[in-house]
Amino acid sequence: MGQLIQQGFPPYSLAYNMKLPGTYFMYAFVMSIFGQTTSGIHLGLMVINCLTILLVYKVSAKLVNSFAGVVAACAYALLTLSSSVLGFAGHATHFVAFWAMAGILVLLYAQEKNRRDLYFAAGALLGIAFIMKQSGVFFDFFGIGSILVHYYQHRTLTLRQVLSSLGAFFGGVLSPLSIMIVYLWMSGVFKKFWFFTIVYLFKYGSEMPLSEAPKVFRAVFPGVVDGFFLMWLCAGFGFIALFLHPRLRNKLMAISLFTICSLLTVFPGFYFRPHYFITFLPALSLLVGVFIDYLHISCVRVLAAGSAASGYLASKSIAVAAFAIAAIVGVVLQSDYLFEKDTNSLCRKIYGDSPFPESVEIARFIERHTAPTDKIAVIGSEPEIYFYSGRHSATGYIYTYSLMEVHKYSLAMQKEMAAEIERSKPKFVVLVRVLNSWMGGPGSEGFIIRWSENYLRNGHNLVGIADIVTSGQTVYKWYDDTRGYVTRSHSDLLVFQRQ
Repeated sequence: MGQLIQQGFPPYSLAYNMKLPGTYFMYAFVMSIFGQTTSGIHLGLMVINCLTILLVYKVSAKLVNSFAGVVAACAYALLTLSSSVLGFAGHATHFVAFWAMAGILVLLYAQEKNRRDLYFAAGALLGIAFIMKQSGVFFDFFGIGSILVHYYQHRTLTLRQVLSSLGAFFGGVLSPLSIMIVYLWMSGVFKKFWFFTIVYLFKYGSEMPLSEAPKVFRAVFPGVVDGFFLMWLCAGFGFIALFLHPRLRNKLMAISLFTICSLLTVFPGFYFRPHYFITFLPALSLLVGVFIDYLHISCVRVLAAGSAASGYLASKSIAVAAFAIAAIVGVVLQSDYLFEKDTNSLCRKIYGDSPFPESVEIARFIERHTAPTDKIAVIGSEPEIYFYSGRHSATGYIYTYSLMEVHKYSLAMQKEMAAEIERSKPKFVVLVRVLNSWMGGPGSEGFIIRWSENYLRNGHNLVGIADIVTSGQTVYKWYDDTRGYVTRSHSDLLVFQRQ
């Protein structure tokens, strides 16, 4: 969708998705600087993440002190590299974290200087965090709560001043939202935007019953913690240390509120997918910093009985060593991931038989045999094929996950996808027969599968096969070589050409 924006097409015009458009514009921005390649995307993500690391340091230093800030920044750097939260991939949550931390830092300056322009700027930045992904709204709630807490703790402020601060903050939050709505309305895509980001999202977010949430959380959370379990343990101690730290009594409410609001960003829909936890990592890292700083202070009290200088140095060394142990253990336990050179092998370890390596080869084949104006269709959830090939989709439904979910819109959405493909007459159609690309269940509507079998049977020739035989072997067949070939696995991709 970022690629389409660069070509002049607004979001939700040629491709549909339930996220708000901020992330698409971030991708367009990143690729305008670093290029439309996987290397460019990873480089852009690295720059964004490095900036977020600096923001985590600044926020933590202002809330606690510079020592805790350094520890928090290091913790965030390590945790966001972790494969357990899919930190290597440019998820929307990375962008939420960046804008949220920028907004919170400006908000802290606004409270320090009591300036309405800074309150407005903080609101605007946190409003942008929201349009990166809907779950970012909880950082807006933190902003409101933080202003009220600041007013409660500083009795010298008048009610008029706090209302003025809240008004400026609300104005800031609403400004990017207003610009977004006007842009989408003038681009003629507001109706699609509303359906996918509000109407459909509500169904998606309410599909998981609350009673299932604890079971899903217990199943997912151990994998999220993974090798960095000591870091998470430090954060747990850090939350306890908040109530014991002698220098944080006036910051207790603000840090607790930040932690709670950050944690709430993980909860919408109760899916608890690993990358959802990225928006919680700044708060988690701050708590690690709080614990290590409290450990340092506690050791000073014990060791400074003789020489204050030597006791201070020894206590800081103990605190740093404790953090280093948590970090080193995490790196060692994730060494197979962190130091793996073969990206295809790594891809299989993390994503199983999801056809990410195969998508590259199929996209190359399509690019060689099509003109830039030709359209293609992917029946499955592999939109990366459109990106790699540089060809437009014959349908706005670039994912089929949403079509397999059990809700009242699924059949209508499937019929719309089929109708769009029939109207566009794509030159190539890729049929993805991989379970991870569909995620269907017992109650899933099967119209699109039945339709695709009939559609491809008439007027299309099989010209390509990618047979994922094992995690390390994929067999490719093109044109005449496809004749008589029988796939050897339950995971394959078939490429059809319109006659």
